Amino acid sequence: MKKLIFVALLIFSMAALAACGGGTSGGAVPGEDYIVDEPMPSGAEDARKIELDFTPETIKPNEVTMKAGEKILFVIANTDEEEEHNFLDPNAELKEILVHPGQTVRRLWTAPTEPGVYEPNCAIHPWIRMTFIVE
Repeated sequence: MKKLIFVALLIFSMAALAACGGGTSGGAVPGEDYIVDEPMPSGAEDARKIELDFTPETIKPNEVTMKAGEKILFVIANTDEEEEHNFLDPNAELKEILVHPGQTVRRLWTAPTEPGVYEPNCAIHPWIRMTFIVE
C-alpha cells in the first residue's frame, strides 16, 4: 500500500512540475507562455506612438511629454535578457503592463485629462521610474 501511495505521489509531482514549466526559470519559455512580439491593438491607427525600452537599469526614454486626453500607443521592448519588467501608475489610470525578457508589447492608453506630472514605475524594480508631463 505504501508503495502504491509513493508511486501515485511521484506521478502527481511529475505532472505538477510539467504544468509549471518543467523547472525552467519562472516557468516562462519565450514564445510558449506569451507572444514575443504582440500585434498592433485594434483602434491604434490614430494614436500617438511612444516607444519605450526596458534595460536592466532603466527605461528609455525616462521622460515623455503628452497632451491631456491624448490617445497613446505604447510600444514597449524589454531588452533585459534575464528579468521581466512592468509599467504602471494608478494616479494616471495606467494599468499594469508586464513585459517578459525579449518581448515587445503594444498597449493603448489615454493620457489623463488633468495636466500635471505623473510618475509611472516598474513595481518589480522600484529604481526604474519615469515621468509623464501632461500638458
